[in-house]
Amino acid sequence: MRSNVFAAAAFFSLGLTVSSQAADVSEQGAKDLRGVLTQYLSRDLADSGFITVKPSTNRYEVTYDLSKFFDKISSSNFSIAGLKPLTMFAAPMDKGLWSIDGDNSLDISAHSKMGDAPATDISYSLASLVYTGVFDPGISYLRSLDVTAKDIKMSSKSAAQTVEATIAGMTSKLSTTDTGKPGKIDFLTSGTMPGFYEKITAPTVLPVEVRADAIDFNAKATNVPIRELRELVRFVFEHVKAKTLSKSGGDKFKALIRDALPLFGSLEETASANNLSVVTDKGNFGLKKLDYSFHMNGVTKASSIGFGMKADGFKLDAGMIPAGYEALVPDTTVIEVGIPDMNFAAAMDILLEADFSKAEPLSKAQTDRIGDVVFPKGSVTVDFPKIAATSGVYDFEVSGSVTGYPKQKDRYSLQASILARDYDKTIEFVQNAAKTDAQLNQVSFVMMMAKGFAKVDADGRQRWDVSVADDGTFTVNGQVIKAPK
Repeated sequence: MRSNVFAAAAFFSLGLTVSSQAADVSEQGAKDLRGVLTQYLSRDLADSGFITVKPSTNRYEVTYDLSKFFDKISSSNFSIAGLKPLTMFAAPMDKGLWSIDGDNSLDISAHSKMGDAPATDISYSLASLVYTGVFDPGISYLRSLDVTAKDIKMSSKSAAQTVEATIAGMTSKLSTTDTGKPGKIDFLTSGTMPGFYEKITAPTVLPVEVRADAIDFNAKATNVPIRELRELVRFVFEHVKAKTLSKSGGDKFKALIRDALPLFGSLEETASANNLSVVTDKGNFGLKKLDYSFHMNGVTKASSIGFGMKADGFKLDAGMIPAGYEALVPDTTVIEVGIPDMNFAAAMDILLEADFSKAEPLSKAQTDRIGDVVFPKGSVTVDFPKIAATSGVYDFEVSGSVTGYPKQKDRYSLQASILARDYDKTIEFVQNAAKTDAQLNQVSFVMMMAKGFAKVDADGRQRWDVSVADDGTFTVNGQVIKAPK
């Protein structure tokens, strides 16, 4: 929901760049502001009264009548109800800056039917959405934006499933800073959503409920070419209803994309759910804290993507774990995974070969080439910097990478290091469990054999450096366990 607020502010700010020099609030200033706000809209939408501007003391009152916008795109497959005009205020400040603020509420519903998918009914409401910010024409974007929302409700219903969610509120902050590179800025956002609740039901399964005391989030994007992106967004708005583009229009669209590349230097996002609980018909479980992270660099010849997750404080209802095995429930689990060296720049070059004057801009041959150029070596490497789990009876950590070959299903290679602390305690637990479950005797035997191959690190942990070559050679700490094929 926070992204919707930022998008709305960006939508408004497209026009402020042109009219920021209007120091005096007047009827003529309102007319000029409306002119620049509507200049990138289709003529019928601009003339519909979708946007109105009027002077109000020392600021301008800008009204967006969204019903007039959706009237232009509504059909038997898509309709929306409950829309009411939204108001934003803009006031000229010193040094050409603009102050913006608004206080609105929403209560809308929509019906959509896309292709063969089941029809979906969606509702969205919030009791209050208050925001204040400062727009800087020098960077063509916001310098700051503070948002507070209250009583958020959402639902999505179809024949396949029903999802209902409520959030007590949300507070968030956006700020932008100069990077020192002309036309490039950094974005920073942070916020929290307290009182999160979600319920998922489907005809063939029993309901699942998810709750969290609060969800906190942070995001950062660096070296964003804000002006180039603004012009690209403007072009998309101007041609939103066009099914195809003319040759000159297609060439301009490609040029705008090229100017905006690599879109950003880096993108990072983190989120944390506090006191998370999940209620199911099989029992309830929860986490004291669940952390999520994502990072990516721009569209380059060596792009990378990474994901991370950390779970602390597992809680499970009695009976969900067989008696005697409760100690196996981890106290902490960490998963970090990444994909490096993807040539997104080459893929973008193919996309920019598209002929946007055709209903299908890319040929099948061009589409097929995209996958090949993203991984030019014919291989895909997945790094796992850290996969770890700890409990009262084990402490394991694994790191390394695996490389696969999409066109050679049976070919792969792996390099990994496995570390175990208090390994004897883990073996002892398995041996005790084997007294009542004989099948664990084999597990205990394998663990004892593995101990014989282990090295001991300076911190006392057992270490196994494992290598699997693409010819089938398997080694542990330098000892060949399986010879080449």
